[in-house]
Amino acid sequence: MQVAVCLTSFNRTDCARISMEIIKLNWARQWPVVHACSDAGYTAYIEDVLVRREPRPLTVGAADLLLASINAAVTDLKVDYVIHLEADTWIFNQNVIKRYLDQLAGTPGAVIAASSWSTDCVPAWKRSPRLGRRLRARLAGVLRPFGLRYGIRETKSLSTQFFIAKATPDFLQMLSTIRVKDDDFLEKVLYTAVVERFGRRAIVDMPEREPVHPRFRHACEPLSLFCQHWPSAEDAPSAETHPDLTLADRLRGKKECLASASLKRHGPYMQQLLTSSDLGYYNGNAKRSG
Repeated sequence: MQVAVCLTSFNRTDCARISMEIIKLNWARQWPVVHACSDAGYTAYIEDVLVRREPRPLTVGAADLLLASINAAVTDLKVDYVIHLEADTWIFNQNVIKRYLDQLAGTPGAVIAASSWSTDCVPAWKRSPRLGRRLRARLAGVLRPFGLRYGIRETKSLSTQFFIAKATPDFLQMLSTIRVKDDDFLEKVLYTAVVERFGRRAIVDMPEREPVHPRFRHACEPLSLFCQHWPSAEDAPSAETHPDLTLADRLRGKKECLASASLKRHGPYMQQLLTSSDLGYYNGNAKRSG
């Protein structure tokens, strides 16, 4: 089984370098890293293949980086499977990925393993000043024990932030046909493309993270996945501006998650994050919330 990690970054390059250190210095199975980056100021680090791209608007740029990284992995490295990670999405436990690789390999017709990019509306409904929404929250509490997913939206989507896929010619060709505008929902576009080409059975779900928003948006311990945008707890958004954040989210940023991961080896970018008293440098001018 030939596997490559496809890492994509725009301006979160400190996150990207630490992700590489997690992968290259701490994962037991040695998989090459293909890094597609649209930051003109980025200098190559420990990736095996660096693919430079022009910066583009958010959604269009994300789709471009995604296709460029996977195309390079297939063309240059001849891999059977790809793991896509956005730069700020760290996975500490490689066994999580190996488990889903085995599921993909053992499931006839399976092409991609991913969570959706879904939203649980109930937390917001409970806080709403509108009586109707608060009543909907109560109704969800009645219906969900019976298996109904009332109040969960955007389930027909695939997380582009982290997925694992069979790197078949058909999958690569499907990706190459995706066209997006910047107000598109890339996760929904990918879901539609996969289902239209391969059918719903092609998707291996990741139930550990369902629904993603708000509880698992920034961290999902069962997947050892952490993707906060803020470098430390001191930089975390407030409860007033981001009421969906859990207490755990506000008490940890990248620094705290890295410190608690107990990794055997720390690279220089890890050390800088863990020891710097001023994290103003981290990821330059990239957005630190949301």
